[in-house]
Amino acid sequence: MEQDFNRLNNLGTDNEPKPDRSLWYMGIGLGLIILIMGYLTLFVDDVHSLFSTKEEVPTFIHDRNSDALIENSSMDDSEVRSSLIKFIEAFYTDQRKGYFDPPSYFTPITQTYYNYHNLTYQRLKDLHWKRLSDMRNFNLQWIVSSLEYERVGNLLIASYWTSVSYFQPSRNQDVSADIKIEMTVDEEGKILALRELEIKNLIETRRSYDTASYAQNQSEQTANTALSNPESQAVAEENEAVSDARYEGRLYDLGNVENAPEFQGGQNALARFLGSRLRYPPKARRKKTQGKVFISFIVEKNGSLTDFKVIRGIGNGCDEEAIRVLKLSPPWNPGYANGKPVRTSYTLPITFQLAD
Repeated sequence: MEQDFNRLNNLGTDNEPKPDRSLWYMGIGLGLIILIMGYLTLFVDDVHSLFSTKEEVPTFIHDRNSDALIENSSMDDSEVRSSLIKFIEAFYTDQRKGYFDPPSYFTPITQTYYNYHNLTYQRLKDLHWKRLSDMRNFNLQWIVSSLEYERVGNLLIASYWTSVSYFQPSRNQDVSADIKIEMTVDEEGKILALRELEIKNLIETRRSYDTASYAQNQSEQTANTALSNPESQAVAEENEAVSDARYEGRLYDLGNVENAPEFQGGQNALARFLGSRLRYPPKARRKKTQGKVFISFIVEKNGSLTDFKVIRGIGNGCDEEAIRVLKLSPPWNPGYANGKPVRTSYTLPITFQLAD
């Protein structure tokens, strides 16, 4: 009887109910599925590409009837010009900050970039930094008022003048020039081509001395002169103060100022001033030379005009006459940035037209 009792007890132990883990396994499975779907949603653009060994070839859409690709067709000229100014300014602002990311601005294959052809993103980036490696203290200011553009199909072809300066270590020379750039922007807002059309006012000055030593010698000479002549010291200090007030600080272009420089009295007053001072050059009159002369200059903090350059001329004495008259101009109202007067580059077209 005792053996039967033990056998019954053992049967009861083996037949105890075991916990059901199916819900636990189901929860783990659902969690894994959710994680996989989340990964595919966030990080994989094309799920089918994960299971396909076929290499994808990028395609380009040529549907000229697509409104999405011809966005500029619905914009008037002022809107297109405003958009172009913002785009070009952003392009050069990024470069001035040392940021150059071709996919942000250029098409996948760039037809032309400073006269090199068919460049991929990486080749374009390599070329850009290689060019700048021999351009120390590189400074480029694009002249907003010189911007011209035309629509060719879905493309915008813009041209504008830039003022460029840099030091070229390989030739130990300072270089400055005015360069006309042509930029072609496609229907998606990417640069398809960028090339130099024309170069003017190229100045190459070879450095024949050490800049730091030269500056130190100049300071020592000034100090010695001041010690020997107190009056000259006072004059030097006064001239230095005037120079600082006029020339110190960053040079802004029209796209970076809150208030643009302006002739006192506005455009009508400027037109009257030019009309009363301009004299038609006899040679230009004989040869019936007509057109616009584009003069760039800097409006200093105190409103004075400096650094006159002919950006685009028509010759026969008209270019020189335009600069002569601008040098007679009274001080302008300076440009303002962050509530303060700043040095601002400005380009003014002056028209020479013979009376009928």
